[in-house]
This record gives sequence, structure tokens and C-alpha cells, in this order.
Amino acid sequence: MDVAVTGDSGSGKSSLINALLGLDHDDEEAAPTGVVETTIIPAMYQYPYNPNLRLWDLPGMGTPTFTSKSYVETMNFDLYDMFIVVTSERFRENNMLLIDEIEKQKKPFYVVRTKVDSDLHSQSKKQSFSAAKALKVMRDECLKYLEEKNLNAHVFLVSSHDTESYDMQNLKDTLENEVPKLRRDVFPIFMSNMFTATKRKATDVKCHALQSGKMRKKDVQKLQTVYKDLGDGTNNVKAALEALDHFQLDVAVLGETGSGATALVNALLGQENGTQGSARAEIPATSPQYQDIRFWDVSGIEQVMDGSVEQMKQSLDNFDFYIIIASDWQRTWHLEVAKAVRELKKHYHFVQTKIDCHLQAQEYLCCSETEILDGLRAQCAQELQRANVTQSQLFFINSMDRTALDFFSLENPFADATKGDNLLPAGTEDKIHIRIQQRNGRKTLTTVQGIADDYDKKKLVKAFKKINIVKEEQLKVHGF
Repeated sequence: MDVAVTGDSGSGKSSLINALLGLDHDDEEAAPTGVVETTIIPAMYQYPYNPNLRLWDLPGMGTPTFTSKSYVETMNFDLYDMFIVVTSERFRENNMLLIDEIEKQKKPFYVVRTKVDSDLHSQSKKQSFSAAKALKVMRDECLKYLEEKNLNAHVFLVSSHDTESYDMQNLKDTLENEVPKLRRDVFPIFMSNMFTATKRKATDVKCHALQSGKMRKKDVQKLQTVYKDLGDGTNNVKAALEALDHFQLDVAVLGETGSGATALVNALLGQENGTQGSARAEIPATSPQYQDIRFWDVSGIEQVMDGSVEQMKQSLDNFDFYIIIASDWQRTWHLEVAKAVRELKKHYHFVQTKIDCHLQAQEYLCCSETEILDGLRAQCAQELQRANVTQSQLFFINSMDRTALDFFSLENPFADATKGDNLLPAGTEDKIHIRIQQRNGRKTLTTVQGIADDYDKKKLVKAFKKINIVKEEQLKVHGF
């Protein structure tokens, strides 16, 4: 989603972008700022906290280079999905001209008043000065002009130099929280502009999307086909996207009798076996933790496989995603199931359950637990490569211990779909979790979770080796 930051020249647009990006004005990646006109062409900045959000620093309005009369046409507002209208000191006529054009295009916008720290400082000399009252006057002034036009938009009062005060954090939080809904709202407009607008507008929007890396050429071609299938209607596209809000993903946990499929479903739901709410065959298991996902306990998969391949595929086609338990590598049923799922053009993961039992059985070996797990991973990888199903991921699980092995790596994508990536295993919220998961070949994925919010994650990454985040006893290492 492309968000254009626009407003009068000198209103603090570039400084606001740097504040949103967490950059100082003299950082190499920072947007140029100054007392004279510094932005001559629109510049794009990737928002660091959401890969689906890009900020565009537009040249200022009301200069000899970009006069108020021709500004909107010169900047081509058709190219952007959303706008942040920046004003400083007072709400001006130019701000309303911008908002009127944005409203014509039916696109969302925020109003941000910058330099409130300077405004407060200049007013603080008054005998009856009150910071709270002064801020209310500033906010009410912005709201007054919006209400006169019957417009409902967020208004934020910020200082790009004192980002800890005023509404800067609220602006960041609101933007990040609203991105999913905003993307859904503006996407139909984007498609309409690209496929049904005038030839010039459509060409401009398409060229901008391709040249700026917003979309790939093959994706534009696919969208064109989808748009035609939906009847060339913006409302139809929006209705289809809204339907996704009510869509539930059906995940089948497939295993032989006694493979631990039920125990795995219960572990994913945070339930004990046999308790109320735990998994039962032929009934989808749900949890507030995964509001958009239903887990199906499909134990006894060998019975499904007794029929023909077509019958098996017909049974499997009822689900959207698959967790295939590889309980016995001497048998190949899990590989056959994987091939059937692949023919359905759907995705799956392999899970090796009861790893704790395997480790106990190998206690006689003069090897560490890590060495035993490494050997087992290598053996499993060879089996998958031999069966030509290496595109899947393999997880080692002990369903009785949700903090051990690869459980978090298996669980986290499902949590991401509903709760973001803040979920930690119950009872371990005060720990730093470091998880290492083998992906394929020599590649691994390392995740770190549980670092206190007090730390600036961006700065932490830059100086990670120099910071003692926690004591050794507070670390929990998962994987190998």
C-alpha cells in the first residue's frame, strides 16, 4: 500500500517520514530535510515494521516549482492508495484543497499537525498558558474544517523531534493496526484505476506499479483476469475481499492410529487430552487462539488409504492445508499422502511426533541429544529427497512439551494468521526464546522472541552483539 505524505512546503513532511521510519535526519537512509525546498521528486521509503506499507515523500505544495493550482495534477494522486496530509502552525486553504481531491478519489487519509512542540513553546510565555488547552485548540481547529465537509478522519498532533510525546506513537500504532483494513478498502480502487479507468490513467497507474516494484508484471496479468471474472465491478472485488474476513482455514492433522494426531491437535489448541474442548474425531477443533482456523483430527488415515487413489484425493480435498505425521519412516504411507496432496495443488508440512521417545530409545549411544537429532534430521531429509517431496518443511515435536524442539516453529504461522507474532508458550512469557529450525539443506531459520518492548528493535539489530539483553539462565534454546 502506497501512502503519500503531502502538504505545504516547509510543513515538516520529510521530518515526519524520518520519525515514522525511526531515523535521525543525518542518517544515510533518511529523507532530506532543510529550511529550503529539499524534495523535488517523490521519494519512496519502505516502512520497516510492515512489508506491505510504503511511504512516499511528495514535494511540498505552494512553491514556484509546485504551485497550488497545478500541484494535484503534477503529483498525480491516482498513483497513491492513501494520504497523510501534513499541516503546521495552522490549518490552511491548501490543506483543504488536498483533502477535497483525496475525497473525490474516495481514498483514506490522516491529518497530521506537526511542530506542536514549537507551537507550545511560543505560547508558553502567555500568563494563562496550559499545554492541554493549547493542544485541544490545535486539534479542534483541524476537526472544525473536517466536520464542515462531513469528513471523518484521524487527526494527530506530533513533534518529529520529540517522538516520545504527543501523538507520534498513536499515529504509528493506528497506521499499523489499520493496514489490513485499509489495504482491503483501497485495493478495489487500485484495480479499477488500472483496468477500467481512462487509457491515460490506467497506463500511469500500471507503469507506476511495475516501475516502483509495487507489483510484478505476471501478477498484474493475473489480476486483470480475476477482475474480468468478477464482472469488472469495484463493489464485487470489495465483496470478495470482505468474504475473506469470514473464511476459516480447515487444517487436517493426518496420522495413523496411535501416531499422536489427537495429542498434536490438543497441543496446538493448548488443551490436555480428554479434557473439555479437546480434539475429537470428525468434529473440527477450534480455539480463541486461532479464530480463523479449524483443526481436524484425522487419525486412522490408513483407512482412507484402503480405497483407490481417487477416493483418497476426494477425501483429502475437503481440507485446505495438511499436517502429515510421519510416525514410521519404514512405511511410506505419509509419502503417498503427500503426493496426493500435491496433486490437489495444496500445501502441507511433515511432523515427526514422539521425539522424546526416540531420544530415550537412543540413550545407549555415546552421543549428545543434539547429535542424535542432527542425525535423525539428516536421515529424514534423505527420505524426503528420495521421494521427491523436499519442498515441504519437517518439524520435530513432543506434544507433551510445547516449549521443546520445533513446536513453536510449527505453531507460529497459525498464530500469525490470527494474533500476530506475540504468542509465547504459556508460563514462559518472562523468557527470551531462541528457536533454530532446519529448513532445507544447510539453511536454517533462527527466531528470537520475548525481548522487552523497552528495546528499540531496529537499533538492537544494529548493535546486537554489544548488548547483554538477558542473563544466561533466562535463555531457552529450542531446536538444535
